[in-house]
Amino acid sequence: MDMIATGVLRGPHGLQGNIKLKTYSGEFEYLKSLSEVELRHDGASQMMTIERFIDHGNELLIKFLGVHTPEEARRFNGWEIWIPREKASVLEDGEFYVADLIGCDLLFEDTAVGRVISSFEGAQSLLLEIQKYDGKRILIPFMREYIGAVDIDKKTVELLMRELLMEEGTT
Repeated sequence: MDMIATGVLRGPHGLQGNIKLKTYSGEFEYLKSLSEVELRHDGASQMMTIERFIDHGNELLIKFLGVHTPEEARRFNGWEIWIPREKASVLEDGEFYVADLIGCDLLFEDTAVGRVISSFEGAQSLLLEIQKYDGKRILIPFMREYIGAVDIDKKTVELLMRELLMEEGTT
């Protein structure tokens, strides 16, 4: 089954074991039809049954069966929610899942300079971890100023600024 990460748990809310959920897409209606999700963190995984969802302003709270206290909920802080791809949010034209960036070649001026090997949330934006073809690893902010065309079918991501390929301390 093709699984995809759709969000991350952000810690307990209240006293009954509810957990704040941040979705990667900003949408969460598609999650409300699910009864079970897989949680993953640092190589570990755990299937969890969903007891309920709670709309709480601009965020969504999730309550898992068997999680009753803030302390129990806190242990899932930072765990990602993985679901079958076919149950994820429907994509519009030109949209893609962050997971689809993994394995894409990073192109600068039509030349492949590295490959996207992972991604994670940074302070200001998503960060792409790039394994350069010289063996070094760098981080590239996934922001319009730095990233151009993304072609998931061709598995390419365009880099707009050569300076981002330089390691710290080089010119």
